[in-house]
Amino acid sequence: MKSLWFAGALLGSAALVSGTVAFACGDKLLAIGRGVRFQRAYAERQANLVIYSNGAQNGATLSSTGLQTTLKRAGHKLQIVQDGSQLDEALKSGNVDVVLVDFADLGGISRLLQSAPSKPVIVPILFKASKAELAAAQREYKFALKTPADEFQFLTAIDEAMKARLKTGAKS
Repeated sequence: MKSLWFAGALLGSAALVSGTVAFACGDKLLAIGRGVRFQRAYAERQANLVIYSNGAQNGATLSSTGLQTTLKRAGHKLQIVQDGSQLDEALKSGNVDVVLVDFADLGGISRLLQSAPSKPVIVPILFKASKAELAAAQREYKFALKTPADEFQFLTAIDEAMKARLKTGAKS
């Protein structure tokens, strides 16, 4: 009887110890919905980004320091241009992967974007657009975003644009 009690105590203490070890370091990050996945904190593919913001109120999202800081922390190389001549100079450098631009400004610079040697992916940003406007923009530009959007949506769109760019074999 004593040996049965001793075996039970031994098994119980082993279960107690192994259960404590299983919930030691990082147990809160393993719970569903907690913590940040590494893949979301850092870009899967680092992009050379150009943000075209002419300073209009619609471009306020693109010129926000919060978005720019998030993009830099994710590992993207960022260049901000404010007029057509700066954009032309950046595109002629040949190492632009993605261009973030306000949809309202896209008409004036579309010729520059289409003639760029690096063939960047265009991510137009629509300011308070309706569902129909967003759907029309997404038919023409696959990665169009509607603001207000959080930084996670921007990072996701950029990652998807980079995947598409790599599938088409565009040079970076």
